[in-house]
Amino acid sequence: MSNEPRSTRAQRQAAGALAAIQVIRDKPPKERKEYKARADNFPVLVLQAGLAQAVGFMRAKAAKSPAYERYLGDLAEILGMAGGEALQQRAIDAGLPDYRQLTRDTLAAAGWLKRFGQAYLSDKEGTP
Repeated sequence: MSNEPRSTRAQRQAAGALAAIQVIRDKPPKERKEYKARADNFPVLVLQAGLAQAVGFMRAKAAKSPAYERYLGDLAEILGMAGGEALQQRAIDAGLPDYRQLTRDTLAAAGWLKRFGQAYLSDKEGTP
């Protein structure tokens, strides 16, 4: 048995979200702003429309704005999936109990991205 401490799901999600946000932090201001907008709005979209519809919307918008694709890819990676398409397919294929759990997990991961985005991607004057 290993003596290394095990991390919780929340700790793993937080670490993944922080790593994703730190990559975005080094991008030009326009990219940071667009990504932060996606991070701020996605949890509300899930609550209003449902997970499958929210992910479908993000994938449809990804053709016109790379921020949508990047955000969805980061979110999927935090959840342990290969990308936005895999997340969408899993949401579509899931039975009701699995869909609910996937929605909870996705909202938790999206919450980390939103919080870290607010902390690290705000403009220099300190306004979000």
